[in-house]
Parts: sequence; C-alpha cells; structure tokens
Amino acid sequence: MKAVWLVGAIVKSFVSGEHPEQKISNCPLASARLRMGVAAAQWKRTGNENVFLDPEDPQAMENIDLGEAELCIVPKFFSDSRFDPWLEACSSAKKNGSRVVLDICDSPYHKRPLSVRRFYDEVMRFCDGVTVNSEKMAELIAPHTPHRPLVIEDAVIGASRKPEFEPGAILRLLWFGHPRNLHFLRSCLESLIAYTTQRRCSLTIVTEDGFGAAELAREIQSGFAPAFKAQFVPWSLEAMKIALRNCDLVLLPSDPSNPIKAGASANRIAEALNVGRFPIASPLPSYLAFSQSAWLGSDLIEGIKWSLANRGEVLARLRRGQALVAEKFAPEKLGREWCAFFESLVHLRQS
Repeated sequence: MKAVWLVGAIVKSFVSGEHPEQKISNCPLASARLRMGVAAAQWKRTGNENVFLDPEDPQAMENIDLGEAELCIVPKFFSDSRFDPWLEACSSAKKNGSRVVLDICDSPYHKRPLSVRRFYDEVMRFCDGVTVNSEKMAELIAPHTPHRPLVIEDAVIGASRKPEFEPGAILRLLWFGHPRNLHFLRSCLESLIAYTTQRRCSLTIVTEDGFGAAELAREIQSGFAPAFKAQFVPWSLEAMKIALRNCDLVLLPSDPSNPIKAGASANRIAEALNVGRFPIASPLPSYLAFSQSAWLGSDLIEGIKWSLANRGEVLARLRRGQALVAEKFAPEKLGREWCAFFESLVHLRQS
C-alpha cells in the first residue's frame, strides 16, 4: 500500500533522495522527527511505500497520480505554505479515492493566520481521520471535526541513560525547545537571577539560531556573571545530546492556561527523563502523567530548591519516569499505532 505525505519547505530537503525515512530523523522540526518519521519508517518496515510530496512543486504534482495512493497524510500546514496548492492536493487525493489524514500537533485555531485556520476548516470537512499529539489537543480539536481525534504520542528517540543527579558548586541548568517558547524562560529570569545570589548557576539555552536566544544569553552573561552564567547553543541533535549530558536540571516553563500551549505534547519532559535528567516544569496537561516522575509547579525556583533538598527522591522519580517513557513513548510501539490506524482507514476504503 502507498502513503503520500504532504511536506513543506522545512521538511522537503530531509526527504529527498534515498532512504528518506532515515533522513527525517535529522530534521530540526520535532513533529517531523517524532511523528512523521516514526510513522513513515514503520509503514515502510511493514512492506508499504511512502511518497513525500511538496504540493507547491508543480512538476512533482504533474508526475504523481494521487489515485494510486491509499492514503494522503498531512503532517502539518505551515503559515508560510500556499493555501491553494495544499487544498488542491488534499481535494484531489480525496476525489481519487485516497483516505485523507490530518495530523495536528499545534492548535490551528488560536491566534493563527487566516490561511492556516481556513486550510484546516476546509480539510476537516472531508478528511477521513484526525490524529493529535495529546489528550488536551484532542479536546481542543474535537469541536472542529466529525471524527474523534486519535491520540498518538510523540515518540522519544534515542537510547536511555542512567539517571544522575550530582550537582556541584555551580548548578547547571538547561532550557531547550522551539524559540517561540523563549518568552516563558524570560518570564522566570527575575526569580532565577534572585536565586543565584544564594547559589551560583549556569544556564545553557539550546534552540534555533536567529530568534533572540543568543542575545538573551549575552544579557545574562554580561549582567550577572559569575554568579549566573549563560550560553546559547544552536540546536542540533548532537548539541542536544551534549547539553542534556552536561546539565543537572532541565527547566521547562510554560503556561497551562495558554490555549496554544495547553495541547502541547510531553516530548520535552519525556526526552529529559529518557536520558536521566530531572525536569522542573510547568504543569501542562500532557505533563501531569509525570507528576511522580518530575517536579511540576508554577514556581520553578521552588522546584529547584526541592530537588536539591530531596536528591534521593529525584533519582527515584527519574527511574519511574524512565519506566513510563519506555512504556508509552517507544518508537516501535507508536509506529505500530500509526500503522494500525492507517490500515483501518484503508480497510474502510476497500469495504
């Protein structure tokens, strides 16, 4: 069976040439690595075929018969994507008998460009299935679709590491994530700076370049070193591995009341736990399953203090968290969930 995946410019370069399913695992876009990559790889392993198609490429559109594909999957429609080609690709796939699937890991309805809202409104009307990355996202999307959204978690890719928590004289903190989350880090800087009068800290910020992270690190470094040092590291898979290995605590501030963030997946907290690093995080809905595996609360400084005062419990929570990650977020398990869903849609088409 054949699945056509609609991809935008960010992903396109990672799926060209040979072995595209392997290349996706290097894409900086988390949804591509942890969702599309896992699903496409398992789909191929089970003897099926993947085609990756840019709807904005006229030549590629001319050379494909969407009617030959049992599935047409839309991993993400970006704000800079062109509305007409993407809608036409989805409509053509549907008219020619393909099952159309929307995968949603960012709410397309809250403070998003009109083109994004319009695209999802249109495709929701005729798609055959909707997948989402969290239970909260399923709640947010349910009013917009006649289909019950299916929750498939973001996978955690990479080997687990032994839990460790042995902070030295300088407490090593790490923040990582999409640059649009930087303002949550900024919001807790005042309390962090105040805390560094009690204990010296360093902060590593790992994200994409060009969004103000480097400037933020320089502001901290120039204004508060040596009590509070900071460095910016451009995101890469290798940079993330090194940063996680060299930190004591992972800070994940957010806002559970923000509709954009409320539906976020648990991938960052799960990734930290998988490599044996303790997360101090805001209580997003998807994080609540980790309440006994991390520290969740609104005041992250209190979380830091609790961690330092309860080092044995930190290690116990890390072990519990790793067991939960292995149970719920293994790529093999989630790949099978993707394939089972795809196959159920194809069987409906054939019946």
